[in-house]
Amino acid sequence: MLNNIEKIKEFLEEPKASIMILSKVNEEVVIFYQMLIQRLCKKNNYFYQKIESFKNLVNLETQSLFEDKNAYLIDVSSSKSAEVEISHIKNKDQKFFLFMNYASYKKNISKSIQINAYDFKKDISLLLKEDNCVTSWNSEYKIEFLNYCKNNPHLYFSEYEKSKIKIPHYAKFKEDDSNTILSIRKNIFKYKNDFSIKILSKLYVLIKQEVKIKKFNF
Repeated sequence: MLNNIEKIKEFLEEPKASIMILSKVNEEVVIFYQMLIQRLCKKNNYFYQKIESFKNLVNLETQSLFEDKNAYLIDVSSSKSAEVEISHIKNKDQKFFLFMNYASYKKNISKSIQINAYDFKKDISLLLKEDNCVTSWNSEYKIEFLNYCKNNPHLYFSEYEKSKIKIPHYAKFKEDDSNTILSIRKNIFKYKNDFSIKILSKLYVLIKQEVKIKKFNF
């Protein structure tokens, strides 16, 4: 059985498939999948674009003179009306990613490929596992990184790019340096899980400290 990432890759490579439907969990998860799709589209030489409404699809009728492959992301309330509009488009090489609320997602009975975005934590783990660039990361760092990204999925790709640069420094001084961003975040998570009015001031200080370190390092 294919995981979500494999489904997206296969969808982009399959000439007969034109629609993929994704469930909207929350804004942060939607952003994660938008960025994931954008990167996979780029690898498959697709021009990626967000459009406001499926009603604007009439503007996509003109085919590119350069025969570009196009992928579009649309936020819809119902797949049925969107699919009707898409079926009228003459250029069948285009790909459409439709984001809709979970109730509409569950009611969808079409043959469109579906992605359950509630599996976003699994997908985050898979992305990191399949990445050859993180072989130098120690297991503790990976756990810290994954925990943070699973709680902040919309920041996965930006944090990943930062971590590729900062890993050597973090790995070398981790035991002696208690002021790294990840160590601070670890304490923040701890305080949030055991939150009380008494530790509010400590939490505030940690958040200020994290902002200060980011300011001077990124």
